[in-house]
Amino acid sequence: MKQTHRAAGAVGAAILLAGCASAPTAGLAGGPGSIKIQAGEDEIPALEQVADSFTADTGVEVEFVQREINAQAISNFISQSPTGQAPDIIVSPHDNLGQLAANGVVAPVEMGDRAEDFTENAREAVVYNGVSYGVPYAIENVALLRNNDLTAQDPATFDELRAIGHRLMEERGIEYPFTVSQSPEAGDPYHLYALQTSFGAEVFERTAEGEYTSNLTMGGEDGHEFARYLQDLGQTGDLQTSMTPDIAKESFLNGESAFHLGGPWELTDVEAAGMDVSVLPVPPAGDEEARPFVGVRAFFVNANAPNPVAAQDFAANYLTRPESQTAMYESTGRPPASQVAIDRMQGDPLRAAYAEIAETGLPMPAIPEMGAVWSFWGTTENAIINGRGNPVELWDRMIDNIEGQI
Repeated sequence: MKQTHRAAGAVGAAILLAGCASAPTAGLAGGPGSIKIQAGEDEIPALEQVADSFTADTGVEVEFVQREINAQAISNFISQSPTGQAPDIIVSPHDNLGQLAANGVVAPVEMGDRAEDFTENAREAVVYNGVSYGVPYAIENVALLRNNDLTAQDPATFDELRAIGHRLMEERGIEYPFTVSQSPEAGDPYHLYALQTSFGAEVFERTAEGEYTSNLTMGGEDGHEFARYLQDLGQTGDLQTSMTPDIAKESFLNGESAFHLGGPWELTDVEAAGMDVSVLPVPPAGDEEARPFVGVRAFFVNANAPNPVAAQDFAANYLTRPESQTAMYESTGRPPASQVAIDRMQGDPLRAAYAEIAETGLPMPAIPEMGAVWSFWGTTENAIINGRGNPVELWDRMIDNIEGQI
């Protein structure tokens, strides 16, 4: 589905953004021309506001291709970029960056002084091999949702959370001590990663600058301790691999659990149900801080963009503006990657709490080696939870299998 944006539209939004406009860049690439942006349905309304200001300043028209990002969309972008058929700018989760950069289809983007407006995790997420490739706009991560009608307690540890949950099962007749999305077939290491990091078992080594290397670091005693904890969660029945995302969410919405490990994408349903909830950090199961994965949605510029100068101008000088970042948050409901936009959030304490918790999280690795991890990781966690072997032996076999693939 294509939408063509004209400068005459959405006059109010143009006035909103015009005050921050950079110098006109008419004559780009031999003439104003146009650029094409691929984005999702909820992102396009805000991008139209940004495009009003951009077109007014430069004469460059902005055309939108409405398409939700998925593996097929990324594959198409990689194959179409060298032929000149791909859009000038694409919106994507940052964990696709390694694949995009390795295929040479995204161009570096320098945000200049405006880079300091973004959270550290957001800035680091769009860096690959020391090069900054994108403009972040949203962050997402797992946190702890608490049903305040069932309890006001703020557990300091995950074992304390489990104890509170069991007490409520006895006193209030609820069904679960906590809920969290799992998959009977593939497992769900993403939702459990905060617990794993609390044992010090990060998935890959990170450099002093925060970039991931291909060295796997979740083996050894830290990984063994987490594996033993998974075994205990499974033996007590506190964690069940049969708890699909739908079961986990509906059980929490129906008051069958006081605690739910989930992301900000759950908030729309929580708010629609009229629930009184708080968003808290995931309490640690080990001796270290529980640090969830942080995903960052960002704009990436096609390395073979038909109008490369205009695309870079739009990305670096317009999408980075606080007004643009705030508009993206208001349009999508996703917690912002811009600290300035976070500070401007009014009347939305739940998403603001997610954004704050994300600052202590760890960016999802965007390196290609991550593709070798997920399958072994998830099926091994399931095997441990379901008691299908010695947890340490299963974990060590997983590490050997992943390293063999890498």
